[in-house]
Amino acid sequence: MRQIFIWLMGVFAPVMVLGQHYAVNSKTIAWDQTTLKQVGSRNDNYARMIQLSNGNLFCVYESAGGVECITSSDLGKSWDQPVVIAKPTAGVNMAVPEILELKDHSLLASYNPRPHKVNGSWDTTKHFAICTKKSYDKGKTWADERLIYEARYNFDDGCWEPSQIQLPSGEIQLFFSNEGVYTKSNEQNISLFRSKDNGLSWTKQPEIVSFRPNHRDGMPVPIILKGKNEIVFSIEDNAGTSFKPSIIRNSIGQNWQKTVGPDDAERTYALTPKLPDTVYAGAPYLRQLHSGETVLSYQSTQNRNHNWEQACMQVALSDSNAKDFVSVPTPFDIPLNKHGLWNALCVLNDDTIIALTSTNAFGKGTEIWMIKGRVVKKK
Repeated sequence: MRQIFIWLMGVFAPVMVLGQHYAVNSKTIAWDQTTLKQVGSRNDNYARMIQLSNGNLFCVYESAGGVECITSSDLGKSWDQPVVIAKPTAGVNMAVPEILELKDHSLLASYNPRPHKVNGSWDTTKHFAICTKKSYDKGKTWADERLIYEARYNFDDGCWEPSQIQLPSGEIQLFFSNEGVYTKSNEQNISLFRSKDNGLSWTKQPEIVSFRPNHRDGMPVPIILKGKNEIVFSIEDNAGTSFKPSIIRNSIGQNWQKTVGPDDAERTYALTPKLPDTVYAGAPYLRQLHSGETVLSYQSTQNRNHNWEQACMQVALSDSNAKDFVSVPTPFDIPLNKHGLWNALCVLNDDTIIALTSTNAFGKGTEIWMIKGRVVKKK
């Protein structure tokens, strides 16, 4: 980013919809405060975590202008020493990493080189970009770096926030926020690159998969819905005066043959009930449990002041259709004068949910913290 359940009960409203609505509202997430723990040991930021096929937790994050990773073999109680994935270069930081374990068990990291001004000026030879890098030994070493896309050199015409999935066919789809094509406006779309060889080569031109004219679709996080043959991704959508989460979807058969516009059925407002327009709710992150429920996080100013830089993590729960997410308790107790930003979710093999936040609430600076929770029936 830069910077409920909606009742449609018409004449034919099916009983099934009522049942799904009741099921979601009968469940919540219970966060175990005894599991609150710092991830790693340094002032890092913007963490994303997965559980590997060997059971280890694997976390990527921003650190000192670069991208690092750490591994835990005891489900987050302790962490190995960090490994550098991408170092900063002169005038360029490496930012907002994401991680995916592929079907062949190699790891694919994506990240976002971001130039910054040096002595008050932009270096026109350095560009905002989307890159990937691979590991074949569970993150101990990294190779096969690929430059997938370059936007312009300046902050107003950049590209941002890559995130990737792998389809049953083996094709990898990498989504990112792109304003590099809008040099005369403040617009932004969600674009897509594809790889059919495990991230060693990529399509040459970005496909625009989501765009609201005169607005800024941003921060895509994709999943494949279990048993639905459907790709969905969350975005921050500023259709109103402030960002709110929306869900964009296509069947695997549709496969992004056309751009999802503002009024298409493939775009839906994520939360129920709708938040007041004055509330900021950006940077959404989407995951699905093995039991089918989908869970969405976002950073929000709801019940706080109106400064998005002091937003904190909120979480909402839905059924297997990833629609009409209903709020559940907040994972982290963040004072109003602190922040909990750039949040993420990780679902473990036993459906434990790990919530991640970058916060200055528990230490001397901004650090990555985690907490575990489970979906339970409301009492």
